[in-house]
Amino acid sequence: MNWLARLLASPGFAKPEAFWLLLPVLALLVWECLPAAPGVIRISTGERIRSLYRYRSGIASRLPAFGRAVGLALLTIALAGPLEGWKLNKERAGIIDIMLCLDVSGSMRETDFIVAGRPRDRLYVAREAARSFIDNRREGQDTRYGLDRVGLILFSGLAWTQCPLTLDYEVLEHELDRAEIADERKQGTAIGSALGLAVRRLSKSEAKSKVVILLTDGQNNRGELDPITAARLAKDYGIRVYTIGAGSEEEQVIGQGFFTRRTEAIDGKMLGSIASMTGGKYYIASDTRALMRAYDEISEMETTEVEIGDYKEAREIYQPFLLAGALVLILSGFIRRQWFEQIP
Repeated sequence: MNWLARLLASPGFAKPEAFWLLLPVLALLVWECLPAAPGVIRISTGERIRSLYRYRSGIASRLPAFGRAVGLALLTIALAGPLEGWKLNKERAGIIDIMLCLDVSGSMRETDFIVAGRPRDRLYVAREAARSFIDNRREGQDTRYGLDRVGLILFSGLAWTQCPLTLDYEVLEHELDRAEIADERKQGTAIGSALGLAVRRLSKSEAKSKVVILLTDGQNNRGELDPITAARLAKDYGIRVYTIGAGSEEEQVIGQGFFTRRTEAIDGKMLGSIASMTGGKYYIASDTRALMRAYDEISEMETTEVEIGDYKEAREIYQPFLLAGALVLILSGFIRRQWFEQIP
């Protein structure tokens, strides 16, 4: 009787309109309870007819009809889709769609950032900072899902979508882990292309707030779309752009003697213009702490509003009712054939 207890505990049905099918079932039950038509004699198919004489009221002879009615009722319940295991979820207002744009050009190999006393390349630190940002937006520590949709765009000499907007942060972090320095055929820094692609991804979003966080360590030198033009498009679509420069705004010389090399300076003026034009903010991050702090500050500014209501999710448990209904119908048919066959 476990299925009956589950039905009584069910908070509702997926398709309650299916209960209209109970009307013909009730009609069938009423029809079977009416007196038999003249000329119809209900007899047993064997010697058990004598044992049935004691049921003068004829209740026993109605058992097959009641069985069919119960079986059809159970099948109707299965069709209605009883629900079990309601999970309370929060309906939220002010959801934010966020697109992370991460530079993976060759200059991101520079190991001028320190993590736990060890030199690390810029891409490693940028990934860790982005991961911290993603973790801060989770619904909870033990859930893989977040409050806001977040996507990932990588760019070097061209830009591509590494992960579309998603609430599944485990998938997002997996794609973030796969981010690596682009091969030689893609080298360069196409900041305008990356921002333009992010704007295109967010332009159709219905989120209340749309944000781009763009991190680069160089200057725009590839792509057909100018960064300022892309910023104007972002402004037209109501998209705020936060820009982060990982490195220095001045050209630096790294190494000694024959092994010295120059690093490209960040175009702080251009990144600042993009941010101010769209209502965002520009950050210069010359070390690990500054880079982490930039993402943390953006996360604090772009907060999701509180919940405005509740909604519930559940799963259907039609299988036991389907099985029980089929068994009752088979049993009622067997009883009819064995003890209550009608001969006109």
